[in-house]
Amino acid sequence: MLINGILNAQLSAALAKLRHKDEFVISDCGLPVQSGIEVIDLAVVFGVPRFEEVLKALKPQLVLEAGLMAQEAREQQAERWVQEYFDVPLSYVPHNGPEGFKDRVKNAKFVIRTGETTSYANVIFRCGVPF
Repeated sequence: MLINGILNAQLSAALAKLRHKDEFVISDCGLPVQSGIEVIDLAVVFGVPRFEEVLKALKPQLVLEAGLMAQEAREQQAERWVQEYFDVPLSYVPHNGPEGFKDRVKNAKFVIRTGETTSYANVIFRCGVPF
């Protein structure tokens, strides 16, 4: 049995398959996800687990090169959480509309659904390489 790291088998397997330039999403509990995209549903009840807790758990596991958030998240709590845990450049698009955040989810390998209820607590991360 594992004694540290990601214990959720589905999440651990999905993370191990990520390669350079792959994208994945960490979302609040309400983000719509297009059919055909794997959803790793960690949500138990509203607020559990928190978006911030998932960011914190993933930090030592990943090398990231960029993040994308909705423009509506600028200077809001969700953006502060992302910046606190990951030192990556962030870009912004509108939450809705063509090429908006919700539309861009279709390019993700998977979505990690949290129990978060904070508005716009969603980020698309692009993987980097450790060398």
